[in-house]
Amino acid sequence: MGFSEDDLRLAAKLRVARLFNLNPDALSFDMVFGEDLKASFISNFKANEFDQLDYDIRDVADHQVLKELASGTLVIRTVGDYCEHMIRCYRAKPKDVNRVLLG
Repeated sequence: MGFSEDDLRLAAKLRVARLFNLNPDALSFDMVFGEDLKASFISNFKANEFDQLDYDIRDVADHQVLKELASGTLVIRTVGDYCEHMIRCYRAKPKDVNRVLLG
């Protein structure tokens, strides 16, 4: 079964809310990682929220998207950017996006 863009957008927003331990209603798509959303301090041996987001972003990316990330052509700065990235990657790797967003 496929998911609509709205379903994916909501699932991605919920994923960000879970990572940052926030109420999803308190999260807006224009919130900026590192400014509006701050990572908690965690030792070098444990991943923080930004590490988890980076893992998510790379886990669902195909070769082309990875090239765009590496070159700086694609930069994910906001909650909305993260959501749109998941929607884009769902087209090529739906199982990976489902695994990341739905656990």
